[in-house]
Amino acid sequence: MDEYRLAIDGDDIEKFCWGKFIQNEFPSYEKFWQLFVTPLTNRPKNIHAKTDSELKQIGKSPHDICLTQLHYTILRHLLRTYLILHSDQPIGMDELTDGVIRLCSALDVSFELLERFTNPTKYDPWLERKDNQGKLGGKEARKQWQQSNNYPLQHLRDYRNHLIHGRLTPGVIGRNYFLPKIETENKYLDWRIITNPNENPGLDTNDLMPAEEILRQAWGEVINYLEEQWQKVLLKQ
Repeated sequence: MDEYRLAIDGDDIEKFCWGKFIQNEFPSYEKFWQLFVTPLTNRPKNIHAKTDSELKQIGKSPHDICLTQLHYTILRHLLRTYLILHSDQPIGMDELTDGVIRLCSALDVSFELLERFTNPTKYDPWLERKDNQGKLGGKEARKQWQQSNNYPLQHLRDYRNHLIHGRLTPGVIGRNYFLPKIETENKYLDWRIITNPNENPGLDTNDLMPAEEILRQAWGEVINYLEEQWQKVLLKQ
């Protein structure tokens, strides 16, 4: 079997991401792509997926197509956060929120991919949630992986929920936009602790961090988790 390379044989997005972060931070993305994605395509003729009858001829099924789609979806979410982090514009509340949402989306999709890969016959490839016949879908796969693995990086998901549900997070606007760090956010539900600390004691300045640094920290945790799990689960020999 020909060994394809993302930098040459990927689509435009994969080629772009290869040099930006896949090569150095998430190399297992390419290894999975080489082993599980490219055989399902019509390369070198084109990058599109084979038909069900063609898949059957090589011992594959729609389940395998489902895995490849999830794999690519993770990359698209990561790319959006990467572009936010490397924009010429300063990172404030909106940019942080967008970036954290995308990172948590990448996590959610990774949970589904890892669970479906581990239990290939348990979940229907084209169902998002359990149907009336009792077939399980993506929602159940995501929940199962979380429950079985002690809710990985739940603190990031909690921070995401804090950013998008309920009241806004208070911050300090200056040269940088300072916000409560991940896992300190619930200490500052009362905005006055930050906006008027002289009359409302309780502010610990060590709890505040520039929005860009918060997002970079979250990026590092997510990309490290993905690389670790791809090696441990998807690429184990």
